[in-house]
Amino acid sequence: MGGAEAPRTGLLAAAARGLAIAGGLLLVAAMAVTVASVLRASFGRPILGDTEIVEMLVGVAIAWFMPWCQVRGAHVRLDVFTARAPRAVRTALDAAAGLLVALVVSVLAWRLVQGGLDAHDRARETMFLQIPFWWGYGAAALGMLLWAAAAIEGALAGFRRPSP
Repeated sequence: MGGAEAPRTGLLAAAARGLAIAGGLLLVAAMAVTVASVLRASFGRPILGDTEIVEMLVGVAIAWFMPWCQVRGAHVRLDVFTARAPRAVRTALDAAAGLLVALVVSVLAWRLVQGGLDAHDRARETMFLQIPFWWGYGAAALGMLLWAAAAIEGALAGFRRPSP
């Protein structure tokens, strides 16, 4: 989980990287909508529902960035109390923290799936553009599931790593 581990490669890392790139494209789209709306508003013709689009795109993009952060070991870590511990202890703590991250993120994914199903069943839509909410929940859940898988993979690798 931490910055001490080497970035991983493989199918999971490739999927996380692809999702992060797609998240970047979503942010570019959100930026384009924002710029277009500001320009149109300066002529008295703002884009109706621009905030709805930007909120959904940015929310999904953030969820899509997180697996790549996990794979790269780029999340924030607090190691003030463990910095001087033996490497084997730090590795075990990082692996345990990875499992904890996987547990928390799995709960988030589960709740996003439930929220998406509820939004679909109730036909919930945004106010102005009537964009269905369920797709945003589902897209964010995809990122959370991949994040949980990356955290589990990293934790298992940490538990298997031989102690020096």
